[in-house]
Formats: sequence, C-alpha cells, structure tokens
Amino acid sequence: MRRLRRHDSVDDMFDQMQKMLNQIQGGSGLGTNVPVDIEEDDGKYKITADLPGVQKEDIDLTADKDEISITAESTAEVQEENEKYFRKERTQRAFQRKVTWPTQIVPETISAEYKDGVLSITAEKDEEDGKDIEIT
Repeated sequence: MRRLRRHDSVDDMFDQMQKMLNQIQGGSGLGTNVPVDIEEDDGKYKITADLPGVQKEDIDLTADKDEISITAESTAEVQEENEKYFRKERTQRAFQRKVTWPTQIVPETISAEYKDGVLSITAEKDEEDGKDIEIT
C-alpha cells in the first residue's frame, strides 16, 4: 500500500481505502472467497466447495484442463413485522474462486453435484501428461 501525500485528492484517498477493503474481503472486489478442499483418489480429483445459502441455478462453473472457476451469488430478504416495528432487510453476497488442478485433467470428464450448500466437482486426471521416454 502506498502512502498518501498532502497533494493527493480526497477521491484518491477513498479509492485507496476501497482497494484495501477489497483486499481484506478477498481481493476480487467480491464479498467472499469460496473455501475448497481438493482430494486425489483413484486417478480422479475431487474439489469440495462450501456455498452456504446459494441456489444451484446461481452457480457458474467454467473449467479447462488447467483450472476451474467457481462463481456464485446469494440474495436473501428478511421481513419481520409486529405492532411496534417493521423491519425489512436484503443481503447479497458474491463468491468467486479459481482453483488450479494439481495436474492437468480431461475436461470432458468434469462433473458437478450440489447438495445442502456443498458443491462437489470431480474430474479424471490426464494420464497422457508426462509420458516416460525411453533413452536408446
């Protein structure tokens, strides 16, 4: 982070504060990073990601042989009312995470399942990557 000088404008100060806040919140400008676990089992990788409060249709996955990108949005509305007060709140959160596969995978084998706030993604390792070469 750079130091502000007296000749810096107030707008610049607010820009710097916003950048710092974004870094604290995950660096992407979005509210939350997605916590993930990566496992290897029987020639496959499995990524498990926690996405609490997100609907399946609000999740977007994009992948290639090197990495997978997980983005999701969650919106909620709470409304309470009784004879003394009325309260209505709306919240919106966005999640984003790019995960690099430990080794290349076969993109056609990627599958995903979402249940109870947990996203599970599996993909087969590309066994063609890194062939043994015989020296003659």
